[in-house]
Amino acid sequence: MTRAERKKILRNRILASIVIAFTAVFVAIVAFGNRAAEDNQVSERIFSTSYSMSDLYNDYNSAAFVKDGQKMTYTDGDHYSYRLGIDVSEHNGTVDWEAVRNAGYEFTYLRIGYRGYGSDGSLVEDATFETNYEGARRAGLDVGVYFYSQAVNEEEAKEEAQFVANTLNGRHLDLPAAIDMETVEDGAARTDGVSGDQFTQNIKAFSLSIADAGYEPMLYTNLHWESFTLDMTKLYNLPVWFSNYSETPGTPYKFKVWQYSNTGTVDGISGDVDLDIEMTPTDASESSAGSVGQDS
Repeated sequence: MTRAERKKILRNRILASIVIAFTAVFVAIVAFGNRAAEDNQVSERIFSTSYSMSDLYNDYNSAAFVKDGQKMTYTDGDHYSYRLGIDVSEHNGTVDWEAVRNAGYEFTYLRIGYRGYGSDGSLVEDATFETNYEGARRAGLDVGVYFYSQAVNEEEAKEEAQFVANTLNGRHLDLPAAIDMETVEDGAARTDGVSGDQFTQNIKAFSLSIADAGYEPMLYTNLHWESFTLDMTKLYNLPVWFSNYSETPGTPYKFKVWQYSNTGTVDGISGDVDLDIEMTPTDASESSAGSVGQDS
């Protein structure tokens, strides 16, 4: 092989390497752009800044919520249907899910984990999550999860969402993955100094990360947090799981699920258990409860 031929081969190899490198960079830029566009679409769908005040509020008929024993009903069937469920954690002990299903409960939210109150804020999986997930699914209940948050900033909220996604490890959820933020009444908590605006940003960060993982996000909250802590105008399109232990929901804001009791008794569970009612509009094209489509 002559020197000229060797130079030609070397030159072609260099040109090929340059083309490959530029192609890789171009593909990476396109992929990043597509991902950014997808993230923006998720953000706009859940946290659009375009809303009217009516978008914040529910249109439930409070008088239509009527208790039948321990079970809540909704008597205005022209506008909403309902079904009943429970939510549990390791504090409820061993659950006989077949008995729960036979008692008329159709769905459950399981605590998947929590962040500790301490300064290190360790992430911990609920000791009964795996058993409850398998048992509830086997019994035919629809399953969602919730994570008890003590995030002090967006990065920690994203970390909590990633913990949820990693623990699920691709497993199916029928219902959302909720972030549970509550006031700690019986002691100091690492979130004691967190502002309402920061809590709102944490919820957004958690929810977007959950959506990015392919699950539907949700917010567990109560009227005090809605009224005095969170900026609901920035969360109005996020499905809400509302907690209030009374004869009527007692909130003007939208909600999809109402936790109406924490002292319920249900076959298959020893001791008190939380009771929930899920509301679904009879006209699927209209919903006052808030809904974010699940991507998988």
